[in-house]
Amino acid sequence: MATDTCQVCGEALPASTETGRPRKFCSDKCRSRAHRVRRTEDERSRERLSRVCEVRIGGRACKLTATFALSVDGQEMRVCPACQKLAMAFLVDQGESAAAVEIRRLDVPETEPARVATGVSGTGKVLLIEDDDRVSQALRPCLERRGWHVTTAADGKTGLYQGMTAQPDVVLLDLGLPDIDGLTLLREIRKTSDVPVIVVTARGEIEDITRGLDVGADDYLVKPYAIEELLARMRKAVRQRTRPPEQGYDDGVLRVGFAPPEVHVGDAEVVLPRREFALLELLVRGAGTIQSADRIIAHVWGDPPGTAAARKRTLAVLVAVLRTKLRENGLGADAIVSARGLGYYYQPPNRPARPASGPRVGYSHAERFLNG
Repeated sequence: MATDTCQVCGEALPASTETGRPRKFCSDKCRSRAHRVRRTEDERSRERLSRVCEVRIGGRACKLTATFALSVDGQEMRVCPACQKLAMAFLVDQGESAAAVEIRRLDVPETEPARVATGVSGTGKVLLIEDDDRVSQALRPCLERRGWHVTTAADGKTGLYQGMTAQPDVVLLDLGLPDIDGLTLLREIRKTSDVPVIVVTARGEIEDITRGLDVGADDYLVKPYAIEELLARMRKAVRQRTRPPEQGYDDGVLRVGFAPPEVHVGDAEVVLPRREFALLELLVRGAGTIQSADRIIAHVWGDPPGTAAARKRTLAVLVAVLRTKLRENGLGADAIVSARGLGYYYQPPNRPARPASGPRVGYSHAERFLNG
């Protein structure tokens, strides 16, 4: 159907004659411009098929062999290595987030996912703590397409909670959070977890990098960055964390041998029945991390997921009995902490208490866990 406005400039079209085709352009100038745009699009289509760099500067095409594909908001451009740097610098200068630009090599099939270093569960789980929605919305699908299971948090309080409960294999941490400085959050994470943390930030001064690594970051990546570099660093962090199965646990007070099963508090041996030992073993293997009631029940009794409700009272009794035996042998009863609505966790005696000034989330025992 014919429109009343020019397809190029949007101005009103002159009155049509009774014969001939309907007008699409208001002037010869707009018609010529439309033809030039069409020719350019046709040339780019041919370049895309022939893997030629599509960058044009001053009206001249680069035409070198394209090595990378840059994608922004669903629009893809093929570029050579030199033009990739120019294009990234231009996009960042125009206010585009570097994380919103996906870069892939053309010699890697689009459908081939990057290999993900996996943990015990067989999947890679990443926690993205980032307050910029544009970055999260751009980065999340990039990671998911490559096999990662992504949890996001837009502030430090939520990030701390997710870090305790989601049990990620790696954390991506932005430092510019709205409610708590990223380095402060990193210190809080390190008090209860050794999960790999990669700081991903625009703070690129050497003082910022050294401070982040000293506080406890496993790696530090400065924006802008290529998505493939981020993925490689994530895989490296998870590989370094993956260790052969441990033969036991020892925090200086409590010693637990897994094979054969044995428990000591200081020099005193603690004899535990099979289910009490299974409970303690699970808690100390993930010391400082909440274990859900469903997971504990599945580990101790072998109940399938979703059928644990009837066991929860029995679990509470089992926890109370285990606490009593540990307390009688010199280990404080609060070593096994209840996080109401979440589960239980083992708190090693050498972990420092949380400062009262930290962010407060949760309630009851869960609040105690997350806030100190």
